[in-house]
Amino acid sequence: MRKLLVYALALGILSAGMMPAAPAGEKKKVAWIGTNLAHTYAAWLAQSAEKHVKKYPYMEMTILDSQNKMNVQMAQLENCVADGFDYIVLHPLEPDALRNTVDEIIDGGIPICVVNQSDGGAPKASNVDADPIEQGQVPAEVAKERIPQNGKVVILLGPSGNSHSIGRRIGFQKYLFDARPDIEILDEQIANWNKSEGMRYMEDWLQRFDRIDAVVSMNDAQALGAIEAAKAANRLHETTYYGIDGLADAVLSIRDGELTATCVQNAEAQAAKALEIADRVLRGEIEFEKTLTPGELVTTANVDKWIRIHTENGQIK
Repeated sequence: MRKLLVYALALGILSAGMMPAAPAGEKKKVAWIGTNLAHTYAAWLAQSAEKHVKKYPYMEMTILDSQNKMNVQMAQLENCVADGFDYIVLHPLEPDALRNTVDEIIDGGIPICVVNQSDGGAPKASNVDADPIEQGQVPAEVAKERIPQNGKVVILLGPSGNSHSIGRRIGFQKYLFDARPDIEILDEQIANWNKSEGMRYMEDWLQRFDRIDAVVSMNDAQALGAIEAAKAANRLHETTYYGIDGLADAVLSIRDGELTATCVQNAEAQAAKALEIADRVLRGEIEFEKTLTPGELVTTANVDKWIRIHTENGQIK
């Protein structure tokens, strides 16, 4: 188990009147288990948790990195039980595969909040997520207007079985492809959220297809990989590019006239809400809560706002 950060903030750091009192006057151990802190979105979530946990000085928070490995994430969950944690915030690699484990931990007395993924059907787990269908709809509405008649499109999917990739693909289907039956899908491939895989698939497509009017990607990183491949082939501006997440490198790409549009999946809002739920559960106010955070379109029209936000949160240096 790798502990990246432990918060143990004393009650006297900020005004006691502004801060929640500790349940029963005790410190509470909270684990934040991230999917892979080398990935930008997981890092943004964890950094936002670092910021927002300061509101709850009775919480001692440990951030753990699953390194994109299911066996590591499973071991971390088991270790949290053995180490006597009072609450777990889980950014799951495979929500459905973890359902039984999550249920068992909750039934054993440790509440869990699943963040940035579905709860995998665990009925007593709290959940903070974005609606993945809406996340697909937001850029799809732009693509519907921008892709030319009889346009030819390639698609980059997230990991097989991932609820966000599946839901986003449904959103694109409903609000782009069903609305524009003239569009031809040339190919779609799983790129596992990775920029390098998006680049590799785009390199292949550029060799196979003389015309690609749009790249539709279930996240920003894959789209940015496709953009790099198109730049290397001197074919960047014959194509428009659509992603999801609204990360720092994506908004900079929009500013530079490369990525066409993305939908923000607000990690700061999700982290803040997850910790708010943890606080209410630890106080005994609620047993669990399930909620969604809204998406927001980013294009050249409002990209400066998101560059400022990512500069303030440290994602843009």
